[in-house]
Amino acid sequence: KKHESELDRRVYLVFQPAEETAEGARFMLKTGVLDSVKRIYGVHIFNGIPSGKISLEAGPRMAATNWLAVHLYGRSGHAGKPHEGIDTAVAVSSMVMNFQSIISRNLKIEGTARTFSRQAQEMIESRVKEIAKAHEQMYGVDVSVDFQQSSHGALINDPGVVEDVMEKAGEVFDPSEFTHVEAMMLGEDFANYLEEMDGCFAFIGGGDHPANHHGKFDFDEKALISGVRLMLTFVIV
Repeated sequence: KKHESELDRRVYLVFQPAEETAEGARFMLKTGVLDSVKRIYGVHIFNGIPSGKISLEAGPRMAATNWLAVHLYGRSGHAGKPHEGIDTAVAVSSMVMNFQSIISRNLKIEGTARTFSRQAQEMIESRVKEIAKAHEQMYGVDVSVDFQQSSHGALINDPGVVEDVMEKAGEVFDPSEFTHVEAMMLGEDFANYLEEMDGCFAFIGGGDHPANHHGKFDFDEKALISGVRLMLTFVIV
């Protein structure tokens, strides 16, 4: 029993490749190296958040990122005989405007096909295909839709885990060191881990510097102190 208890408290650091392609987390899960892991924690520095401030909140934190392409095929013609051609420019202009109605009439989201739930993702895919099909009849064009579902879902923090961490964090951090950050429409394949095991993902403020992925990205290195302190808090939960 003692041996099992010691194993339950073992801590691993995950050095994951290919986060940029959103395939790394799935690769790590397939290897089986995380099969014995009960909980998983992550931290990400984001500029635009005050340096060293921490956002650790329950619920959706980052989005699933679905890729889609719509192809329209018409018929070329002469400018003097427009009635003999099928103008895809007119059809695609109308389609773009109608795609906007998915947001205004069905669901409040930001960006392209980025969502905080599987239900929203399925609804958007369905509506995109319905609108595209309608434009075939309206403008006589042939339309094909390539909707590739995100390789990861929305990143959703477990409320119970966040509560446990915040209880311990209260012994380490001053309340003023925490801040509220709205859920981001950016994607993060750490979400794949959270679909397989309990866990949570925190944001650490990098200060007022060019944004993440900017060519001149930099951050206030004092944020590293807050990050290390938070990771140590994860260990003692």
